[in-house]
Amino acid sequence: MKFIPNFIICILLILFCNLSMAQDCESAMVITLKNIKGGAFADQKVTLTNKADGKTFTENSNASGVVNFMVPCGIIFDISISNYTRNREILSSEHEGGRVSQEFSYEPNMAAKDKMFEMSSLEKKTVDDFVKSIPDTIMMNNSIMGRPVKLNHYLQLKISIEDVNNKPLAGEQLSIIGEKRHKNIKGVTDKSGKLVVYLPKGDKYFINFKYNKNYISKENDYTKGSAEAELKFSYLGTKEIEKRRKEEQERIAAEEKRIKDEELAFEKKCKKLGITLEEGRRRETAEKIFGGSKTNDTVVSAVLNRNKWTEKLIVCDLTGSMSPYYAQLAAWYQLSYLKEKNLQFIFFNDGDNMADDLKKIGSTGGIYYSPSKGIDSLFKTMAIVTSRGWGGDCAENNMEALSKGVKIAKPYKELVMIADCDAPVKDIILLKNFNAPVHIILCGASDFISLDYLLIAWKTKGSIHTMEEDITKLASMNEGQEIKIGNNIYRIMGGEFVKITKI
Repeated sequence: MKFIPNFIICILLILFCNLSMAQDCESAMVITLKNIKGGAFADQKVTLTNKADGKTFTENSNASGVVNFMVPCGIIFDISISNYTRNREILSSEHEGGRVSQEFSYEPNMAAKDKMFEMSSLEKKTVDDFVKSIPDTIMMNNSIMGRPVKLNHYLQLKISIEDVNNKPLAGEQLSIIGEKRHKNIKGVTDKSGKLVVYLPKGDKYFINFKYNKNYISKENDYTKGSAEAELKFSYLGTKEIEKRRKEEQERIAAEEKRIKDEELAFEKKCKKLGITLEEGRRRETAEKIFGGSKTNDTVVSAVLNRNKWTEKLIVCDLTGSMSPYYAQLAAWYQLSYLKEKNLQFIFFNDGDNMADDLKKIGSTGGIYYSPSKGIDSLFKTMAIVTSRGWGGDCAENNMEALSKGVKIAKPYKELVMIADCDAPVKDIILLKNFNAPVHIILCGASDFISLDYLLIAWKTKGSIHTMEEDITKLASMNEGQEIKIGNNIYRIMGGEFVKITKI
């Protein structure tokens, strides 16, 4: 019998583990279809549709009304059942090999009953004519709306709102506005976070808050007879939003003062040495590369080395606080440029020393393109960009740099942005017209992450990269789902990320 050396066994184990980890996470989902009058629904078509990418999974129920799926982990699916008329969602397990089970119990004549309760054209017109007579805006005196006279023309909606800690959101002002008729009902939740309203049938209603418009919606179909429904959801809350905004303003003010002080000190140093700002920046970058960076956060080189992105277009922030990180980029480039095919750079400095009050969204400028021509060329470009602008205010023109950068550059395969995790994106509004996937390397050793970067990665189906981890699941996330980054948890609420709590 031949013995296999221990080092070979270790190598085989590592290869096996890597292979296993490379497989996509899958989990089981079991759907059971029950007849409330007894028995189960066999041979019914059940379809799961991934809300993120539209991919579908279809199976038929067995004799026991059971349907078994193997689906990706942590995905929200729309579920469609051939003899079931309601719209429902289901979330798969977030763990490899996990299992989620859900039972649907309903009547065999569900579709026929829905048809029976559907209003005729004349009945719909009667409702529409009646709604014209009621006020456009109704101010509720308390958390329970008065019962209307023609109850059959309304849906009673019981709203229940929790904050991010799953506690009742009391005293929250909201308005409920119809999409078609624009009827507006305004009220305030009670101490239990509840509000009861009556909504005229035949419209889609949006719930609005002071800082979040069209936060969540509710369809209200034309149906005969009285109708009731419940709507439960989470919201950060107006008071909490205002508290966080004040804290962010104070943080940004302190950061802008620090950046300004550093800029003035650097200009004074260059003047004393009798050199230009460009030469000063060139020397500073060289010193950081060859003399060693002052930060232990080697995130740029770590992320670029562990992710084998090819033919990259790297968009890098060269404003004040980023000097240790663009020095890392230069050091990485010096070791890697000969084997990097079609590598390109876009550098930005938030406006070439433009006064902050003159900066306009989409035309701030300070954006420079550089093909890969060797370390000397890269040094020169970086020195020019940093000498012409040091950032000014804390927020940066990241989206302008991305949008203009992809137009300036030659064809590329992967778009990588090196960004300051502390700096908000001043032109985040430009994201709505941008859809190229972005891999975002977050620089900064603090536990703070500007939520703008999570939004960019999510909306473009890109990814977030820190010193410790590569977060690629953002692209498949949906409303209400959470993700842990570093020591914090973030949840998608109302189409944006909200920091929930520190672990």
